[in-house]
Amino acid sequence: MKKSALHKRLSYRQAKFTVIVALLLGLIFSGIQIAIDISHSRESMNNKVQQVIHLVEESAVQAAYNIDKDLAERVVKGLINHGYIYYAQIRLDDNTNLASSHNNTTNSTLIADLLKEEHRSYSVPLVTIFEESPVGTLIVKTDPEALSTVIIDRAMVILATGFLRNVLLAICLFFVFHVLISRPLTRLSDNLILLKNNHNATGQIPPLKGHADDELGFLVSNFNELWSSRNSAEQALRSSEQFNRDVMNSISDMLIIFETDFKIFDANHRVFQTLGYDKKDLVGMSFEDLCNVSHDPLLLSSLIHNDETQQDIPIESELRSQSGKSIPVEIKTRRIELAEKTYLLALARDISLRKAQEARIHHLAYFDALTDLPNRSLFLDRLQQTQTKSVRNDMHSALLFLDLDRFKNINDSLGHDVGDQLLIVIAARLKEIMGEKNTVARLGGDEFVVILPELATQQEPAALNAQRITTQVLETLAKPIHIDQHILHITASVGIRLFPDDDNDIKNIVKQADTALYRAKFNGKNTYHFYRPSMQLLADQHLSMERSLHAALEHNEFYLHYQPQVDQHHKIVGTEALIRWQHPEQGIVPPDQFIPLAEETGLIISIGCWVLEEACGQLAEWNKAGICPENFRMAVNISAKQFDHPNFLTVLSDIIAKTDVDPNQLELELTESLLVKNMEATIARMSAIKNMGIALSIDDFGTGYSSLKYLKQMPINQLKIDKSFVMDLLIDSNDRAITETIIAMASHLKLDIIAEGVEDAAIMDMLIQLGCQHFQGYYFSRPVSPDNCAQLLQVQRLPLGSLHSLDT
Repeated sequence: MKKSALHKRLSYRQAKFTVIVALLLGLIFSGIQIAIDISHSRESMNNKVQQVIHLVEESAVQAAYNIDKDLAERVVKGLINHGYIYYAQIRLDDNTNLASSHNNTTNSTLIADLLKEEHRSYSVPLVTIFEESPVGTLIVKTDPEALSTVIIDRAMVILATGFLRNVLLAICLFFVFHVLISRPLTRLSDNLILLKNNHNATGQIPPLKGHADDELGFLVSNFNELWSSRNSAEQALRSSEQFNRDVMNSISDMLIIFETDFKIFDANHRVFQTLGYDKKDLVGMSFEDLCNVSHDPLLLSSLIHNDETQQDIPIESELRSQSGKSIPVEIKTRRIELAEKTYLLALARDISLRKAQEARIHHLAYFDALTDLPNRSLFLDRLQQTQTKSVRNDMHSALLFLDLDRFKNINDSLGHDVGDQLLIVIAARLKEIMGEKNTVARLGGDEFVVILPELATQQEPAALNAQRITTQVLETLAKPIHIDQHILHITASVGIRLFPDDDNDIKNIVKQADTALYRAKFNGKNTYHFYRPSMQLLADQHLSMERSLHAALEHNEFYLHYQPQVDQHHKIVGTEALIRWQHPEQGIVPPDQFIPLAEETGLIISIGCWVLEEACGQLAEWNKAGICPENFRMAVNISAKQFDHPNFLTVLSDIIAKTDVDPNQLELELTESLLVKNMEATIARMSAIKNMGIALSIDDFGTGYSSLKYLKQMPINQLKIDKSFVMDLLIDSNDRAITETIIAMASHLKLDIIAEGVEDAAIMDMLIQLGCQHFQGYYFSRPVSPDNCAQLLQVQRLPLGSLHSLDT
């Protein structure tokens, strides 16, 4: 404890108040004395003046009676020689001034004004013994300054002596207070500080000399008794606290004491060791911050209400260490009362080892020890869940049953260690292909299964998706595998079972997939087979079509037809390039049969590039021949995959440069599916195409899921009304309303509008009434070959009866 400042000490304040009181009292008594002295001085001054007048009164009478001016002059001058008289006059009975004199240096001063002293006049009648009436008058006036000077001198003496007396009195009182009170209290305070700084159980304050029997002595004695009692109690409390602390720290579990507002009050060493907190950081922290409440939102309420039965009910939760690691614990709580305050005592046991053992047991029960894939038990459980979900959502899923070809030969020739490593690599490849959504499991040996959930709502698309994934699996597994010094080539056979159907028993589904697997092995291995023959036939046809598509590009089996587009005056304003496939065995294959497959397999990118280059080349050729009308445009369909390809803009630019076509005569038709994916990137790419001078059109507008919010932001030139709205325009009011709305919206957005599927003049007339200005359909011309389209361009007007049915 530091000493107090001087101005705060008791002795200083005693001296200050003593001096102030003494001075005030001295001033009061001196003022009273000065007031009395002023009154006496005034009375004394009056008496002196009366005496002087009496002494000269006879001479003044004689001078007035004899009208002796010289005598009168001597009388008045004699009077003013007195310091307290400043004016004297002898006046005859006829008011004639016989003689007068005054002191010219006398002025009224500030001190005289403060004392309220004024000139006092004395008028004495001069009477002789010879006459009854006065012969004249003696007039005397006193000087107030003389009286003020006398009063001030005496007041200064009074004040000086009073001040000196009071100061001496204050010093004496201060000395007395200091010796009797301040100094003993200072010694007592110093002893208390010394006792505090050198605290021990036997320390006491020594007696104050000379104060053994007074109040200070009693104070020291009583304090020593209280101090001794306090030391004894403190020692007992310290021993008890150390005992409790030792008991707390001897507990192997974490012990946390917190208040009802969940502020941590104390904890044992096990808490600090396990969680890594310092005591200063942990105490005062909220138990809510320490405990992972998100793991169990009801944990805190269950802890605070776990006192009704006074039973230790264990609650499993997690505690967060200082490093952020979550430690699983089992918590038991009990409410306790300490010093009339309620606390909660939580005993938390670290169950990390138990949890790890439980997880290990669970893992061993449901996962394969070699490949870490789900085993048969977990696989059957997930298959049941998938089957139930598929039935509920009306979706088709698939089960792939895989068996490695010639694995026994590798296992027997190179040993089980190599065989095990091969199985681990196969499992890793399957997990990589399937991702997290699909379940890959090992049933034992070299048998694996894959669950493909919710492939499609219809059976045929689901079968095609399963066939595509299975083909990818076979291609991936067939890649060489390096194990030690060996380069292994392994293939697999796959049985495919679609579900749900009439037989939804899980065991039967697995058995039937196994049956399809053996059929695949019987067919030559490294292949797949569907359990249902119809599905196998569809998959075979799908695979055959995919192989034919690859060959079609290599053998130039694709060609383009062109369908003209006209305005409301029947003049040709453009044409749309449409792909056709001349299959060497099947003949002409319609686009709706091979375009979806090309989209699915990714061949649409190569096919789309070929169509774009072929159409641009044909446009350049027509321009060279000079048969293209003014403002003519060639429309080319672009698929979503082709548009999203990173090199699309580069390929487009290269084709324009290669064919030397005017980009202002080129129009790209995009599907509405583009409008619902990555809008910012789509708009940016469309803007780049627009900057090249190429027009953009939205094909089959109204059939997709386009957002009008983004439509107004897109740099498009034209909307194309789908033929499904146009065909029944005359008989279906809904189609007419939709068409009218699309045309009105395009007009508001300042976009061109073209209707496809126009097959007669009545439909064209209706579209013109609704505001449409461009048309395409069989009423004008079917898609025709380049030569026939060139003939139509030379004619310039459609329809023409002689060319109306031209086609290959």
